[in-house]
Amino acid sequence: MTHHDLPADADATARALEPDGLWVRATASRPRRHRDGWLFDLQALDPTRSGRLTAFMSADFTQQVEQVSGIQLHEEDLLGDHTVLLTLTVDPLLGLTGRIIGLDRGLMLRAWAERDARVREALDANGVWERQRELPMPRRLRRAFLIEPDDGAPHAIADGLARWHEVGMIALIRHPLAFEEPGSVAALHRALDAALDQYEWGTLDAVIVEPGTGFAFRSLSDPSLAQRLCEFPVPILTRRTRSVTLLDGLAFRSFDTAPDLAALLIEILHRELREADRPRLEAIARELEPALAAEDRPVNGAALFD
Repeated sequence: MTHHDLPADADATARALEPDGLWVRATASRPRRHRDGWLFDLQALDPTRSGRLTAFMSADFTQQVEQVSGIQLHEEDLLGDHTVLLTLTVDPLLGLTGRIIGLDRGLMLRAWAERDARVREALDANGVWERQRELPMPRRLRRAFLIEPDDGAPHAIADGLARWHEVGMIALIRHPLAFEEPGSVAALHRALDAALDQYEWGTLDAVIVEPGTGFAFRSLSDPSLAQRLCEFPVPILTRRTRSVTLLDGLAFRSFDTAPDLAALLIEILHRELREADRPRLEAIARELEPALAAEDRPVNGAALFD
């Protein structure tokens, strides 16, 4: 992300808003948290420039980078080569310090894209990248496992599935987690553990990932998670995020919008109706109606076992 990404031919009024600073191409190392921001060392890529510079990136600027790039910054994202815009100050403790006021977003996004491409190539070479899409279309939707954001906000897919659950159309197992918080990769692995237990010890027709409206979804491109998602035995359906992730490419089906995802779920339910022997089921219902009327309605919960 450059300062404000102003075009070179911007008028004088616009360019007056452009911060003054020094553009530097450097290798960043030793990132560490400092006063809610980031502190790390810069080494110029120009071999004729010697020495290191301590650089500080404020919490406010870090948040701007995250919101524009769609990525939550971690230590590993700050390592490596960057092009940064600096203002220089003399800090009583740190000495000469560069305060980062601009960052080449394109370079960072290219690095993430290259990293994802390498992971995809490895999974493809191992013969697992296409495995999800090779699974058969679900013939029923009786039990679904939903991985959803733990943000308290309404989400169309989650709300629709919850309504189907309440009226008895499906059994829904909900697993909320914070996609944008540290530890989200481990939390996703635990969610998959729970879904796999349901599949192996009960029944499971689909895993649905609703990422929500956040912006930081690098966890969905984690290499170990991607490998596991590729090999997961149940179809994974997801809604794409603003920033492309490996999950978007490897999932059984991925959709741009919640209505598109819901349309597939509805088609699965229609298929289940078409394939059901409805005259037989109606005969069973008529025969057992007195007994069924005497029983309490089943508890509205997603039991682990059938």
